[in-house]
Amino acid sequence: MSVLQYIDGNSFFHRMDPTIKFIWTFVISFLAFAVMNPFFLAILFVVQMLIIRILAGLPFRSLGKRAWIAFGPALMFFVFYTFLYPEGKGVLLDLGIVKITVEGMMYGAAIGLRFPVSVLMAIVFVLTTDSRKFVYSLIQVLKIPPKYAYVLMVALRTFPLAEEEFHNIIDAQTIRGMDAHAKGIKKRIERIRLIIIPLMARIFKGNLEQMAMAMDSRAFEAYDRMTFIEECKPSKWDITFLALWVVIFVVVIAAGIGSFGAFMNTYTPWKD
Repeated sequence: MSVLQYIDGNSFFHRMDPTIKFIWTFVISFLAFAVMNPFFLAILFVVQMLIIRILAGLPFRSLGKRAWIAFGPALMFFVFYTFLYPEGKGVLLDLGIVKITVEGMMYGAAIGLRFPVSVLMAIVFVLTTDSRKFVYSLIQVLKIPPKYAYVLMVALRTFPLAEEEFHNIIDAQTIRGMDAHAKGIKKRIERIRLIIIPLMARIFKGNLEQMAMAMDSRAFEAYDRMTFIEECKPSKWDITFLALWVVIFVVVIAAGIGSFGAFMNTYTPWKD
């Protein structure tokens, strides 16, 4: 199964209108990047984990390799700023060339925690949202032109298809005796070439061509009025959930816990 493939379910997040859920992921990301307080971000992270387990109905083990998309960069930034933060006064360990300071660890923790908070919610959105229903919702709720909504759906579906085709090509080449562990730069480049070329051919010639034929056979955008198998309309609970997080975002900004200035100069604490 693909790393980012829809998982069928009946949780609150599965039933939530995709457009409302899509907007909510942006609110969460803006909130995470507007705050530089690691303690607030830690609390926000705990809340997100509860949302994943309770509202999305996803066991933590189901995240599996997907978690590295969020925690990999988080760990990298934490280590980077812990060792290279330039202005810390509370020295914990002096190694001569570099110093580990309290300020550096706090700054690294704040930058690092932003990734799990925002990226995990994006992953949960993909895992709990049917791409077809997402397109219907964008067209019906946000009144987005169908061709633009369909482009977004193709983008969401292409990655899982590409990942599946990638593994199929690897398996097929392994069965035919091709060395899966090529050594040396030249052999590795050749190995990558023998994977990329058929992968691109399968994606563009196979899958995307089938999508184009399906659109033509259904007279996509041939008529001004479109009909839908499923009507999408946000429920009062969906709107309440989104409104609650918008209020939290406004309160955080108004209380001075976060600021729009935190979006600027985010990764460079150095001064001229």
